[in-house]
Amino acid sequence: MFKLNRKNGVSYYTISSFEATGLVRHGFSTREGGVSEGDYGTMNFRFNCPDTKENVIENFKIMAETLGMDYRNIVLSKQVHEDVIHTVTDSDRGNGITRENEFTSVDALITDKKNIPIVTLFADCVPVFFLDKRQGVIALAHSGWRGTVKRIAMKTAEKMKADYASRPEDILTAIGPSIQVCHFEVSDDVAEIFISEFGENTAVKYGEKYNVNMQLAIEKQLRETGIPAENIDNSGICTYCNSDLLFSHRKTNGKRGNLGAFLELI
Repeated sequence: MFKLNRKNGVSYYTISSFEATGLVRHGFSTREGGVSEGDYGTMNFRFNCPDTKENVIENFKIMAETLGMDYRNIVLSKQVHEDVIHTVTDSDRGNGITRENEFTSVDALITDKKNIPIVTLFADCVPVFFLDKRQGVIALAHSGWRGTVKRIAMKTAEKMKADYASRPEDILTAIGPSIQVCHFEVSDDVAEIFISEFGENTAVKYGEKYNVNMQLAIEKQLRETGIPAENIDNSGICTYCNSDLLFSHRKTNGKRGNLGAFLELI
């Protein structure tokens, strides 16, 4: 279950199953609690937009402090809608925060190192959280429709199994706030890809147009890796429907900030 928390003016979601392990600090941000203004108000983590870099860095500081993390150790991904997974080591601390982002294509991060917050960014695409509660391994994946078709969530789970001897029954997963089937209209060719790859129930026709259910497609991927259904927590929270609280690219025609998924082993 995803739970909405409010602390010192900052609103963020946590995952009950992850909290219960006592192994991680984590959170998924909302728009509330930062210093940005206008279309980026207020908790924006998006660089390379009209918001200032100083505001964005301050937002990272505020969110990290709220979650009990050291913002200087944050590792950002480099999201380009591909399926590249980067294994985070101590040398990556501060990547994209205290120094330039050295990655060229990274849509998922994985690590067994403690006290390194890994962060991926969103504004409709699907955040997928992973925690191996036995081996002490975490991962985050950014899964837009292209990443979903490339099976980045499944590949992340498979990498945990291959590199860390993770057992599917020990992996907790959570699918965070993202655009849901109610508002994710796609072209016929994209719908056909989802139907072919993940089954007819992942594309629903609303009138003349198809809407795609990325979350269901991701759930199917996770199940294919052997992760049991009870270890998959789907938030069901739509960024488009809740654009007053969450950034949505589609709802605002791109005039928006970025939300952040934060995850750290302790």
